[in-house]
Amino acid sequence: MSFKTLVVDPNRYRLSFQESEPVYLYQEGVFGDDRQQERDPETGYPVWTVRVTASDELNREEQALEVRVMAKDKPEAGFREEVLLPNLRVQMFSTRQQRGVTARWYADTMAPVSAPKAAKPSTPPAAAKAAA
Repeated sequence: MSFKTLVVDPNRYRLSFQESEPVYLYQEGVFGDDRQQERDPETGYPVWTVRVTASDELNREEQALEVRVMAKDKPEAGFREEVLLPNLRVQMFSTRQQRGVTARWYADTMAPVSAPKAAKPSTPPAAAKAAA
């Protein structure tokens, strides 16, 4: 049985980085770093599990989440540093083999809140002289 995807309100929770690690494909008899990392079929980017703490100060609740993101490089931030997970969503499902409901979290990417804004590209000096 599968449920709809639920999108989480990004203004309600403060997300603090814990750690990240690759998501590996299951391969019979292959263990550790010998396994292949899962890749997103659309972008080809590797899939990562990012562990964060979601804090709701209003209700004084805190929960650890494992969120899957697709990124070219390993998502990194300082321990307990506040991060953004754009389009944070959860899919809930259950199977006949399991009791209860399983939650799988996803986000488009991860970025530290304190990350510097990307600078606008400037005109190289040689191009500026040629234009004059």
